[in-house]
Amino acid sequence: MQRSHWAVTIPSRRDLSTLFVKVHQLYFIRYSDTMKASNHQNNDKLLLLILAVILTTGINANLPKGPLMTMELPITEEFTAPLMIYQFTSENVDVKTFAIIGETKGVFNIFDNWLVANVTLDREEKASYELKIVGQNNAQETVEGPEVVTILLRDINDHQPIFTEQQFDGVVRQKSRPGKPFMSVTATDLDDPETPNAKIYYSILQQIPNSNDIMFFQIDNQTGKISTTEDGYQSLDPNVESIYQLIVSANDAAVLSLSTNAAVKITVKENLWKAPDKIHITENSTDPHPKTFIQVQWNEPGAIYEVKPKVELAYPKFPFAVDASGNINVTEPLDREQISEYILLVYALDENREPLEEPLEITIIVEDINDNYPICNPEVKFLEVQENEPIGSYIGTVLANDMDEDGSVNTLLRYKIIDQEPKIPEDDMFSIDDFKGEIKRFQGHLVKRIAPDYILTVLVSDQPGLSTECIVNISVIDINDKIPIFQKSEYGPITLREDTSLDTVLIEIQATDDDEPFTGSSEIEYHVVEGDINGTFKIITDQKTNKGKVQLVKPLDFEEYSSYMLRISATNPEPLVEGVEYNSSSFTFLFINVTDTDEPPEFLESSYRKWIFENASLGDFLLEVEAKDPEGAEVSYSLQDPLQLFRIDSKTGEIFVKNELDAEKQNNLKMKAFAMEKDKPKKSTSVEVSVYFNDVNDNAPKLAKDSSQFSICLPAVEEKKIIIHAVDDDKENGPPFTFSIPADPGKELKVETINGTHAYVTMKFGRHSEETKYNLRVLITDSGSPPLQGIDNITVAVCKCTDKNACFIPVEGLSGSSKVALAVGILLGTFAFIGLILAVVLLKMKSKKGGKGDKIDPKAARTENEIIPLANA
Repeated sequence: MQRSHWAVTIPSRRDLSTLFVKVHQLYFIRYSDTMKASNHQNNDKLLLLILAVILTTGINANLPKGPLMTMELPITEEFTAPLMIYQFTSENVDVKTFAIIGETKGVFNIFDNWLVANVTLDREEKASYELKIVGQNNAQETVEGPEVVTILLRDINDHQPIFTEQQFDGVVRQKSRPGKPFMSVTATDLDDPETPNAKIYYSILQQIPNSNDIMFFQIDNQTGKISTTEDGYQSLDPNVESIYQLIVSANDAAVLSLSTNAAVKITVKENLWKAPDKIHITENSTDPHPKTFIQVQWNEPGAIYEVKPKVELAYPKFPFAVDASGNINVTEPLDREQISEYILLVYALDENREPLEEPLEITIIVEDINDNYPICNPEVKFLEVQENEPIGSYIGTVLANDMDEDGSVNTLLRYKIIDQEPKIPEDDMFSIDDFKGEIKRFQGHLVKRIAPDYILTVLVSDQPGLSTECIVNISVIDINDKIPIFQKSEYGPITLREDTSLDTVLIEIQATDDDEPFTGSSEIEYHVVEGDINGTFKIITDQKTNKGKVQLVKPLDFEEYSSYMLRISATNPEPLVEGVEYNSSSFTFLFINVTDTDEPPEFLESSYRKWIFENASLGDFLLEVEAKDPEGAEVSYSLQDPLQLFRIDSKTGEIFVKNELDAEKQNNLKMKAFAMEKDKPKKSTSVEVSVYFNDVNDNAPKLAKDSSQFSICLPAVEEKKIIIHAVDDDKENGPPFTFSIPADPGKELKVETINGTHAYVTMKFGRHSEETKYNLRVLITDSGSPPLQGIDNITVAVCKCTDKNACFIPVEGLSGSSKVALAVGILLGTFAFIGLILAVVLLKMKSKKGGKGDKIDPKAARTENEIIPLANA
């Protein structure tokens, strides 16, 4: 709506309302007097005077007026009556006055085309009123309308929240899960539920007892649901404290909020939902199945129970079930040798099969019974003994095992020889340790010619009495009176490359023994006894041929050992008879020469890591890599750096800064350093070099893109609060930020920190009726050491807005002369409108008729913050 630029003081709407009511009162006083004198002419002059005063007071005032049409008019409840709401106008010359059709019970009337509320209204009693309004001619005939005008009452915060109960009672179980509600409180507010006046927030003001200042309970501030805290979960114990009192507050969300309090009594009860200790079930039970072994119980009746293995598919069969009463049953006998332990999860579910609490973990130990016989391993044990073996000599061990529980009496085995065949020359030629199973020579003389083999039957029994028999075959062998003799006193020299593969058979050596073949007396064992300090070689015996195969078990290193002279022995596993000794014939030498291979240089470290500040200068030293060539060749270095930030000295391996570093772009870098023989560059090796950049505070904070421009829609209120957001390219030296705004004459500004990156800016510029722009400077300081401060600008535009709350951008194109013509036209139109009003008044004076609508004596009752819809021009 265009406005004239007259030098006229524009009164506020409240001033106009007050003036109107005072004049209205004066009119009725004079009207009463003149009725007695029947002096109607004076009344008409008085009415003209009233209109002239109003027009003179504010001819361009922002009056709430407009044509009659279907509309909604908001007013604030609990106003001081009477209240001017809206002034109707009409372009229809036949319309002389406006009237309400239907009964309003004195709540509303129309006075001099003003819609007036006669009494104070309460939104909680009635939130809206529909009025049918018509335009009438002098004969009170409808010539315009009817139109429906809806009066909407805006809420004020005139009701405090009310709790639905004076005291709430609840029960919580010990170990109630934190955050899971066990009760709730509710409050209501009669204010408009669509406004903050009726939005209720809950809080706990006090907990009794609370000797350690630790809260055991928490409340959802929007739903009023109460649950335990982590401390409550850990510490609530009915044996320590069974009753708690809470003082709970309900606050509405209005700026000047109203609140009320209520008491909450919480009884702590024992938690019935708890896991038992480990349960022991004996295997192979002969009792009837299913068999109940424990019962679980949820804290309230009605729970659905379910049992599962803790690990799915952990058991081939899952022999457990739970019934509706929480009885857990084993459905069939258990076998400890198959599964010795079960871990179950027992759930309590609601009617939707959702868990009421965390499941209980129950461990079941399957107890062993003696249901397994000892087993011989192997079934027949073969041993050897020499003819001249002395009494007490160890011959071998009988091995047996038992599948019952290890470490129990069911697996404690005892050994006993119950038979010997043949029984010559004695029937107890051997003895056995009753717990170890070790067999030794006991008595008599072994003569291979008389008894070349003995068969022993060994009884193995566990302590409860289950037993089995093991067979031991003992062969009497010839005495070991011959020593192994090498075919050669030395082997080699053989030549090996430095890079010979491991486990390669290097050479075969041979010694012979004339004792009884395929016995411990003739079997040969080869050992390197001298010349191999590092254990580089080993020798394996071929059991059929007694040949020794020399193998490489560690890499050769020409630079460390270029040749070996190995002294090798050949011995028997059986001891030699008394008087026979190994001599030089049982030893040989193996000569080995190692040839050098050209190996690449080797770095002294497997990898390199280094931290450096991003503000390092060009040429600054980073680190040094070092490599050695096994052959002693001169080494040169190169660097593979994908970002070209560093360079390497090819002679020394020192790495230096080559280009500027920026931790904001790249906070780490992986490079490869290469070492190569100077004369043979192809002989190279590499190592990884990892560089990590320490951030320095070299970037000032600034406003985020979405925090630089804001708009305030006309008609602008006196105060505007916006949220600004700061960012900093220095991730390690950025938030938390501090915000400040320099003082600016004529502007009242306030900054409130929300968190480390956001802040409120409250601007108080006063009311605006015209478009304008403000530029605000914001100072933002980061948390670096030392901190950096950035200065940024906020542009605030006060403007006409689109329906998207964005500034409306008018279409450009009017020339300067066109704009002047438009302004003149608007001014002339304004004068014509004023003349029309005066003409209507003069006609009314001549008609000698007043409006017959209900007339009252209203009083001014407007507040400055009310918004009145403007007429559609």
